[in-house]
Amino acid sequence: MTPHLRSPGSDRFAVHGPASLPAQVSRPARALFHPALAMVFSPVVLAGVGPAETPITPQLTELFWALFLLVAFVLVGIIWAGIIRRNVRQRTETILRREEALEEHYRELFENAHDIIFTHDLEGHLTSLNKAGEQILGYSREEAAGLEFARLVAPGQHDSFRQILGRLNDGLINASCELQMRAKDGRRVVLRVNLRLQQLSGAPRVQGIAWDITERKLAEEALQESEQRLRRSLEERVQLGRDLHDGIIQSIYAVGLGLQECRNLMNQNLSEAHLRLAKSISDLNTVIRDVRNFIVGLEPEALKGREFKAALQSLVATMSQAHAAQFSFDIDAQAAEALSARQAAHLLQIAREAMSNSLRHARAQSTVVSLKKQDECVRLEVQDDGAGFEQEAPASRGHGLRNITARADEIGARSEILSAPGKGTCLLVEVPASRLYERA
Repeated sequence: MTPHLRSPGSDRFAVHGPASLPAQVSRPARALFHPALAMVFSPVVLAGVGPAETPITPQLTELFWALFLLVAFVLVGIIWAGIIRRNVRQRTETILRREEALEEHYRELFENAHDIIFTHDLEGHLTSLNKAGEQILGYSREEAAGLEFARLVAPGQHDSFRQILGRLNDGLINASCELQMRAKDGRRVVLRVNLRLQQLSGAPRVQGIAWDITERKLAEEALQESEQRLRRSLEERVQLGRDLHDGIIQSIYAVGLGLQECRNLMNQNLSEAHLRLAKSISDLNTVIRDVRNFIVGLEPEALKGREFKAALQSLVATMSQAHAAQFSFDIDAQAAEALSARQAAHLLQIAREAMSNSLRHARAQSTVVSLKKQDECVRLEVQDDGAGFEQEAPASRGHGLRNITARADEIGARSEILSAPGKGTCLLVEVPASRLYERA
C-alpha cells in the first residue's frame, strides 16, 4: 500500500482507510453538539464526509451556531409565551373575582337601600325595582315589571313627568323633581326623584333614585295649616278689636251722651226724661245684642241702601238733641246698594269712628256725612268744622285713625285724611269700581 502524504497535525483530520471513517470523522463533530441535538445535526455534518479527510469549515460552524440560537430563541419564546399566558389567566381570574365581588356588593346595596332604586326604559316602563320600592309602593317586582311608571304618578303631574321623559330622550343627562305617587293600596306617597340617563351596551335606560318625603310633606302641610290658623286667629282678634272700638264703644258713648241729657231733663221735663231713658235702655239692649253676636262669632248685620243711612242716624238718635243737631247726612241709596255686605260694614264703622272723633276730640259745631257714586267709584266723605290737628305730629295718629286706614285697606279702598289746626277735618274713602259688587 502506497503511504499517504500528511501534513503536520493532519492526524486529527486524516482518515486511514474506509473502516475507520465513521469513528474518526463523526466523533469530533458529535462532540460539538448537545447529545439531544447530535441526532439532528449528524446528518448535516456527515453529508459532506467522504472517503477522504473532511475539515470543519467556518461556514459550517456559523450554520451550527445560527441553528443553535434559533432553537434557543424558539424555546425561550415558548417558555415566555407560557409565562405570559399563565399571568394573563391569573389576571383574568382576579378581574372576574373582583367583578363578581363588586356585583355582589352593588346587589346588596340595591336590595338593602332604604330609598327606592329603579330603572325604566325611555318609554317609562319599569325594568327593575328594589325591596324598598316594593315596601313603599306596595307592588312586587313581578307586578312592577313592565308597569308604566307614569301610571303610578298622581293625575295632576302626568304632563310634567312626560316632559321630563321628553328631555331625557333629547339627551338630558340628569333630571330631578317631586312627584306624588299612588301606592297599590291607594295611599298618597310623595317622592323626591332623581333620574339619570344611562348609555350602556344595548338600548339606553333611565336609572332613578327616589326618597320618600311623605312624612316631611305632611309635617310641612301641618305647619302651614297651623300658621294659617294662627294668622286667621290674629286677624280675627284685630278685627274684633276694630269692631269693638268702632262699633260697640261708639254706641256706648252715644248712650252715655243720651243719659247725660236725660239727667239734665229730670228737673225740666220729666216726661221727656222718661222717653230719653227708655230710648237709652233700648240702645243698651242693642249693644248687648251686638256683644253677644261677637261672642258667638257673628258680625253685626251689615246694612245696605236706605238702611245704611238709618244705621248712621241711629247713632245720632241716642245722643242729646244738641249733639244730634250737629250731624247732617247725604246718603245715595244707589251708592249704598253698589257695596257688598263686607264693604258696607267697613264703611259704616269708618263713618261711626269719624263722627265720634268729630264729637269727642274736634268739638265740631257741624259734621256732614255723605256717600255718593262719583266716577264709577263709591265715595264716603265725613267733614267737620272742628279744631283739626297737625297731621305730621306723631300723636295725631291714634288708634281710631289707624283702624280707619286698616279697614279701607281690607276692602281695597283708598283713604285720605285732610286736617290742619283750626281748619277742621275731612275724611275721604273711595271704593274703586273694580272692587264694587264683591261678595264676602
